[in-house]
Amino acid sequence: MSDPFIVISRIEVRSDAWECFVAAAGYCIEATRREQGCLAYEIHESLTQPGRFVSYESWETRADIDRHMGSDHMRAFLEAVRACAAAPPVIEVVEPRSIDRL
Repeated sequence: MSDPFIVISRIEVRSDAWECFVAAAGYCIEATRREQGCLAYEIHESLTQPGRFVSYESWETRADIDRHMGSDHMRAFLEAVRACAAAPPVIEVVEPRSIDRL
């Protein structure tokens, strides 16, 4: 198996939309973890800055990420993010060829 593709996202959620976001995230996490190529999918809230969430995803291939982004549960989650976020999310993909090993 080759090195995984990593996706890291940061989302600032409005305090009045926290419950809506957490419910949508829970559904998305459960569905995503069953997807082909998903090695890890986590969303965490900052302990020091409530409403600041960071997600970490690990995928076998870039095609797995692309398929995930088009899934029904991901489209629904992105709609929830747009409705709940204080600012647009930041989403970054780290590809294996750009990772230096120590």
